[in-house]
Order: sequence, then C-alpha cells, then structure tokens
Amino acid sequence: MPGAAFAQAPTVPSGQVVITEIMYDLSSGSDSGREWIEIFNSGTAPVKLTGWKMFENGTNHKIAAVSGGDSIAPSTYAVIADNSAKFRADWPNFSGQLFDSTFSLGNDGETIALHTASSTDINSVSYQSSLGAAGDGNSLNRAPGDASFIARSPSPGTAMSINVIPPPPPKAAPIAKTKTKTTTKKSAAKSAPADPTYVANTLPDVPVSEADPEQVATADTAAAAAPASNSSYLWWAAAAGLALLAAASIVAAKRYGKNDWNIIEEKAE
Repeated sequence: MPGAAFAQAPTVPSGQVVITEIMYDLSSGSDSGREWIEIFNSGTAPVKLTGWKMFENGTNHKIAAVSGGDSIAPSTYAVIADNSAKFRADWPNFSGQLFDSTFSLGNDGETIALHTASSTDINSVSYQSSLGAAGDGNSLNRAPGDASFIARSPSPGTAMSINVIPPPPPKAAPIAKTKTKTTTKKSAAKSAPADPTYVANTLPDVPVSEADPEQVATADTAAAAAPASNSSYLWWAAAAGLALLAAASIVAAKRYGKNDWNIIEEKAE
C-alpha cells in the first residue's frame, strides 16, 4: 500500500514523460498479468498518449486508456498495467489514471521504453534484479532528483514511498542429529574403575562359532549318536561270532559222531 511520499517530484526535462516505478517481480503468486509501470509528466502542459507504445523485449506494445482519459496532466502520475483488471484486483483502492497494455517484464532485468506514435524514444530505463525488488514485495522507484532506481514499498499513482518492505527472515537451519547417548555409554564402559570389587554392568563376551548353525547341530547329533552306533556294532559282532562258533560246534559234533558210530562190517569167510 502507498506509504508516506516525498514532496519532491522526479527532475526531468520540461514536458517529458518518464518512467518512475517498475513492478517486475511480485512477492507471491504468478507475475502473469500483474506487472505494471508508473509514468510521470513533469511538464506544464498535458501530454496525449494516443498512439504511444511501451517498448519491451524488442516489441512495441500498444497503450490504451482505461480510466482518467488519454492525456496526462502536468505533475501527474499514471499507471500502465499489463492487465488492468488484475491490477485493480491487486490494488482495489487505486483511483488514479490507468492505461492498459500487454507485456511481460523480465525478472532478471531488461530495457523498457516509451515510444510515440512515430516510434520516437521518449524515455528508456534499464534495470537489473541486483537493484532490488526481486520478489521481496518492493518495487523499483526513481529516486527524487536522480535518474537512479532504488527499491521501495510500491506506491502506484503517487510519489515514491520512503518505506521499504523488509525481506522475510531466513529459515532456521535444521539441527543435525547426534549420537551423544551411544558415545556416553561406550565411554562409561571403557572408563570402569580398577577396583576388583567393581563389576561393570555389561554382559561377558561369549565366543561365537563361525560354523553354520545347521552344521553345528548336525555335528552335535552325530557325536551324540556315535556311542549308540558303536554299541550296536559290537552287539551284532558278538552275535555273529556266537553264531559262527555254534555252527562250527555243530559241524564238529557231526564229524565226531560219525567217526564214533561208523561200524565197519567185515565179510565172513
């Protein structure tokens, strides 16, 4: 909103219309259709803008009167908007002279100018974002008594405001997470006193086999089963031995019996 204004108007040649304010980068939302420039007539006679054009991005854009007529009275400001309807929506309390055109101001900077119907260059301005007003809510304003532009609070249709919209505060950097608790615990365990009666509150180290758990289980099972297998083998071996011994005894008995009872018969003479 317009703030307090300087009483001194820009110093320009008599009767010349100059560009006094540039809103090229809005602080919120899209810039499309919402950009505008302000012009000022410092002369003693009205200046008719019929057929005038705004030169921007290498193109002459037509200027059409919307409110207040097509002539700028002496010592009077007027606004040339990219879209007069959107300008009124952004500035509902604006009651000054308004012209409509079609343009798109570069956010990095460019050269703009006012041309007459015969393409005569009336006034041209080159601006850069380094001058300020780059999306921070301010606009570029021609300083009183000087041709330079400075960032100030927007004041369309009135003299330059002495106010400056402060930039938004920087965002706080996120706090990095630390592992203080883990480090503290490790340090406490390492710094245990040498008193033999002191027992650290830690579990003893248990050696861990690198073998596969399944293999370890199989080996344990085989080891447990080994005694049983050996006992079974000895039993069967003993049984087989007894069987062989019994068989040998039977064979021997048969032979012995045959020899004992075998009677040789002699023929009678």
